[in-house]
Amino acid sequence: MTERQIRKVVILANPSKSNVDAMCSRLTGFFSLKGIESSLLMLSSSVEDLSLDVPECDLAVSLGGDGTVLTCACLLKGRGIPILAVNFGTFGYIADTAADDFERVFSEYVSGKAGILSRMMLDVSVMRENEVVFSSSSLNDVTVSAISHARMARMELLVNGTLAANLKGDGIIIATPTGSTAYSLAAGGPILDASLDAVIINPICPFTMSVRPLVVSDDSKIEIVLPNQNTDLSLTCDGHEVFSVKKGDTIIVSKGKSRALFVENKSRKFIEVLRDKLGWAGGFNA
Repeated sequence: MTERQIRKVVILANPSKSNVDAMCSRLTGFFSLKGIESSLLMLSSSVEDLSLDVPECDLAVSLGGDGTVLTCACLLKGRGIPILAVNFGTFGYIADTAADDFERVFSEYVSGKAGILSRMMLDVSVMRENEVVFSSSSLNDVTVSAISHARMARMELLVNGTLAANLKGDGIIIATPTGSTAYSLAAGGPILDASLDAVIINPICPFTMSVRPLVVSDDSKIEIVLPNQNTDLSLTCDGHEVFSVKKGDTIIVSKGKSRALFVENKSRKFIEVLRDKLGWAGGFNA
């Protein structure tokens, strides 16, 4: 095992979570005692967070829920900076380290006992009249949906250039394995092990009941073509970035060029998280 040199740490915190201020003070003191330089960025839980300038560092610490982690993954895209995700939210599928467990997880990471988990992301672009008018990345999912649920969205789904379905319904979710326990799960999609590289295509409330969720390989090119319709549609990336799409647009989703990196919490296994969060152990909350 090779020790890791941590010289600079950036803490990205969601101030709306209770006790976050106290945890920020605790962490800055902890790093100071170890001779590690630390800086603090407070998030606003809005799209403006995506324009923050995160300084160079060896490690990022996310303080919040899974939404905070998604913002951090977008901000650090392509920079090779691991995220230690501390849970101050409700469920915490991605933010799997409890506040009281931080020092143990950090020490195991520095000592080389804990590794780095690499998670697949999605790249998305919108083509309009042969021009890219929007592009972004997502760790969880890309969603195309009708703004008004009183009207159905219409779209053509192509996988690797082959027409898969002419869809009518509330919309469609394209999700990663990490995102399989988020919106896609609520919409009836499958749960995938987060370490896999695959893509979930999950129609939202389809008009035709035979249309079911589909899992395709990670090298698939997914295209959503928007034909003429009377419904206003929006494209959402990880729930925090929204773009209005319109008839004639083609939305292209593929495996991301960058991956999200997370510090491994060796005491929390994927199946254990599912068991605890989803109540698979039985009892009154199951």
